[in-house]
Amino acid sequence: MINKLFGMIAAAALVFLVAMVVYFTLSTVSDPAMKPIFTGDKVEPLIKSTTTVRQEKEYTACGDVEVYYRGPAAPDLIGLDEHRLQMKFPRQDGWDVAVQGDEVVITKQIDGLCGMHKEYRHLGIHDGQLAVYQGPLGYDEILLRLETGINIDLLPEAFLNKLNKTDAFQSLSADERLDLQNTLEFTDEQLLNALLENLDEYSNS
Repeated sequence: MINKLFGMIAAAALVFLVAMVVYFTLSTVSDPAMKPIFTGDKVEPLIKSTTTVRQEKEYTACGDVEVYYRGPAAPDLIGLDEHRLQMKFPRQDGWDVAVQGDEVVITKQIDGLCGMHKEYRHLGIHDGQLAVYQGPLGYDEILLRLETGINIDLLPEAFLNKLNKTDAFQSLSADERLDLQNTLEFTDEQLLNALLENLDEYSNS
């Protein structure tokens, strides 16, 4: 009877030892976001096998949001709670995790323009000359070229007044912004070139 009792104690000790070895192994070599977290309280996972996940990119320059995945959670996300999701998608790297209705939304902020707005062109004034910028009005970070062949002082007064307003685009009223967009913003290079051809009569020659 005593031998049997010692055998049970030894078996229990062995199971405990194996459990501790597995725990410390996981804590040492696994992805930090997947490490077991023992707080004494049961942690409810934010993402389950039935959770819908939406992953998207938000472009800071134009504000557009591009959804590149929406569907069942990937296997490496299932079982993660909010804390471990934040570890996997850290805010300092431009990530945001939010719950919207019955979806978990994972957003990555991208500096710059989305694919569509990279094709946009708009006119403005730079160093007293007619300038062509990449992107929509209000984004003057990328100067593509100066139209040095066109004398800006010869342009019609109404057109020149609109060019002078582009620097203050964001502070204009909605109607004023729309008016400038209809005149000075183009969805591609071809539409821009069509207008520039009509401005040839205001050349320096």
